[in-house]
Amino acid sequence: MRWNLPATAGPQLIIRENYLRMNNIDIYLDSFKNKKALVIFPHPDDESVMAGGLIQRLINKGFLVTVLSLTEGESGKIHINGRGRSVREIRSAEFAKAMAILRVTDWVMWNFEDGKMRVKQDWRKRLRSFIKQMNFGLVVSYDLSGVSGHPDHISLSSELLGLSKQNKFALLWVSFLGHMREVVVSKKVQVYLVEPEYELNLSFTESFRKWRASFSHKSQALQGFLRYPWWILVFVARREWYAIVIKSKRYKFIYPEFKI
Repeated sequence: MRWNLPATAGPQLIIRENYLRMNNIDIYLDSFKNKKALVIFPHPDDESVMAGGLIQRLINKGFLVTVLSLTEGESGKIHINGRGRSVREIRSAEFAKAMAILRVTDWVMWNFEDGKMRVKQDWRKRLRSFIKQMNFGLVVSYDLSGVSGHPDHISLSSELLGLSKQNKFALLWVSFLGHMREVVVSKKVQVYLVEPEYELNLSFTESFRKWRASFSHKSQALQGFLRYPWWILVFVARREWYAIVIKSKRYKFIYPEFKI
């Protein structure tokens, strides 16, 4: 995942945001009888930055949460001294650390080829079988914009949309609002970003854990993309936004030009 904030971006950009009054996601989560949730993203670090708060809230509400990364992120650039370790080894270790911080006990990392999910089909078959077998009540992932426009993000979202129509699980898409939408979501796909319906207000503890987990992915140099360190984000970036997928609705999307 890549965030490209303008050079002038800073904590004040988020603090000044006048957010619309939105539905509290707690009410929605409390309505679930099947409390098995799958939080699924293509690459390690997506899960923490995109849904680190929701993961904790689900656990606190008694959900059995499985976090799944479909790849080991081997196409990502490494911004640390790997000390002889492969990219796969580094990112796998970072993912494990993030899961420990978020208190996730059931997490899985598959090893499908990073950057090739649009053209490869093997991951689709395994995912279909996995979801059918596990009988999740809720699945959380990217929407069809992919936020950054990464083809892996969009491919996974498209597949999950199809699976949601064949299975009973509710599909929840990550979204953004206001200034966060402007600075986080790629201009190439902003028009395809789903409008959020639910807001999650993170407690200080949830925010602290989320950003610690996000920045445990040290190899990805997130501070360079965000322009400020995790401890500032604990205070100023304490919201997440989501939208429920309407299975009868037709959603538009594109695969924009994207350099992996």
